[in-house]
Amino acid sequence: MVEIPGMRKAVVTHWDIDGLASNTIISRYTRPEKKVLSSVTSTFKYLMSLFEEGYSEIVVADLNPQLTDLNNYVNLFNAMRKKGCIVKWLDHHLWPGEVEKTFIEFSDVVSYINDPFTVTADISANFVNAARDRFVTMLIELAFDDDWFQGKYELTTIYRRILRFYKWETRYRVLESLLAGDIAPRWMLELYRLEVKNIYENLIREALGRAELVERKGVKILVFPDVDPRIHPGELISIAEKNGFTSHVYIVRYPRGVNLRSDYIDVSKIALKYGGGGHRKISGIPGRIDVETLISEIVRAIEAEAKVHGNYII
Repeated sequence: MVEIPGMRKAVVTHWDIDGLASNTIISRYTRPEKKVLSSVTSTFKYLMSLFEEGYSEIVVADLNPQLTDLNNYVNLFNAMRKKGCIVKWLDHHLWPGEVEKTFIEFSDVVSYINDPFTVTADISANFVNAARDRFVTMLIELAFDDDWFQGKYELTTIYRRILRFYKWETRYRVLESLLAGDIAPRWMLELYRLEVKNIYENLIREALGRAELVERKGVKILVFPDVDPRIHPGELISIAEKNGFTSHVYIVRYPRGVNLRSDYIDVSKIALKYGGGGHRKISGIPGRIDVETLISEIVRAIEAEAKVHGNYII
């Protein structure tokens, strides 16, 4: 990465394990003046704020730009162009074609690396030419373990649950520990043992007890209604499968959004259609959306997949 002397730098990343790992790697190698953690839907807000605060080089990582904010980005990039502000965007989520097209039109303002076949922590390490020492390697391993739900490390589960159970103060405290080189801080392990573990597992049991299996035209869809937002959807589905609850597609309904998961169809296409996004097998949609609408979309998608590839649902 080419350094430009005299530029005020900031970095803004997602708050999950991959986002925190990316923030840590980028910050340790570029030493930004400000480090921000963000949700996906707040990305534009923070980017605008950092520009207004006078930061001239901003790195965004593990956050996919929302199609609903596209016009706002156009206006922001035009303003940045006049001030000489640049943005470097690193991500591994699938982006809508309209977003990529717009970003290309502003290539003098925003450059991006988008690779859905890895995690953003890995992209970030390559971006800053980070030495793949034990610490950086472990950060990337934890990011893979969480995002790809590999189930390799108990520490991943602890991070995942702590980060969802608590909000911003705790997430920034985790970031501070990682920046100090402490990948398994004692305070976090104790907090998990004393306050999180039992409550979290009870919440999972409650969500499993409310699960509803819907079957349409041979397509099985397991719906988890009214799930506590502290519960990770991948973890909920993994435990459901271990208990014999399997389906072609999973819908996890939260108060402020929906998570879709499937090995049979590209759920990112459905998510993008309703203002969300993510990966082929895992995607999310913000806001309230009718579950029946999603079920109809899912059935149509699986039928289309079967026609194109000659697959049969079993």
